[in-house]
Amino acid sequence: MAEESSGAIRSVERAAALIQAIADAGKSGSRLTDLALATGLSKTTVHRLLGTLTKLGWVELDESRSAYVLGLPLVGIGMAASDRHGFTSLAAPHLNRLAELTSDTVYLTVKTGSQAVCVDRVVGTYPIRAITTQIGERRMLGSCAGSLALLAWAEPDEVDRLLTSIPTTQLSGSALPDPAALPALIQRARTAGFTQAPTTLVPGAEGIGVPIIGGSGTAIAAFSVEAVSPRLSEPRRTHVVEWMKREATVFAQRLQQLDGASNEGTVRKLLQPGTA
Repeated sequence: MAEESSGAIRSVERAAALIQAIADAGKSGSRLTDLALATGLSKTTVHRLLGTLTKLGWVELDESRSAYVLGLPLVGIGMAASDRHGFTSLAAPHLNRLAELTSDTVYLTVKTGSQAVCVDRVVGTYPIRAITTQIGERRMLGSCAGSLALLAWAEPDEVDRLLTSIPTTQLSGSALPDPAALPALIQRARTAGFTQAPTTLVPGAEGIGVPIIGGSGTAIAAFSVEAVSPRLSEPRRTHVVEWMKREATVFAQRLQQLDGASNEGTVRKLLQPGTA
C-alpha cells in the first residue's frame, strides 16, 4: 500500500510539473520533446501522462504545430482560484492586520500611468480618523504617502519621465505635488525605506507609505497609513514603519509565489477588470 501511495504521489507531481511547463510555454504551447527536457522526465513518461491529461481535457494537442496547450477546464479552475486569490483578496489580511496594529486607516494603492489609484482600504478604530481617499479614487503620483512610495521606487528612467509629466491642473480636488521638491523627497524615502508626507485633504493629518516590491526591485503597489500627525511622530512612527514593512514583504513574497515575475502585469491580472 505504501508503494502504491508513493507511486500515486509521484504521478501527481509529474503531471503537475507537465502542466506548469505547458503554462510556462505560453499560448504557443510546447512539444513533447521540449516538455521532456523542461521536466527531466523520459519521453515515454511524458507521453503517458499527456494521454491522461488530454482525456481529462486539462491538456489539448494543437495538431497544426504538434504542440500541447492548456485545456479549457483549467481556465475555469484558474478563474475560481482568481476569485479567491485576487489582488485585493490576497492583500486583505495584511490591510486588516495593519489596521488592527495601528488603529488607523490603511490604504492599498497601485500605479496606473502617472496616477495612483486606491484599490482598497480599511478604516481604523481610532476615534480621530484621517479618511482622505475613497476606493477607486486617483491621485497624482507624489501627492500623498502611498503615491510617493510608488514614485520613489519606480525605475529611474520612469521617475524622470513622470516628474516631467505632472500637470498644472488639480486632480480629484487634491493639491498637486511640487515637482521641484519631489527629487529630495524621493531620495529621502529611498534612504529611510518609507515615505512620510502631510495629506492635502485633511489639515493636521499625515501619511506613511511603504512600497510592495516586485521581482525587478521596483514598486508594484504600496501600503499607506494615514492618521493625525501626532500619531505618526517618534517613537510610534518607528513601530508603524516596521509593521508596514513586514506586511509589505510578506505580501510581496505571496505575489512572487503566484507569478515569479511579480510585476505590474501581475497586479493587473489579479485585479478585477476596470479597477486600474
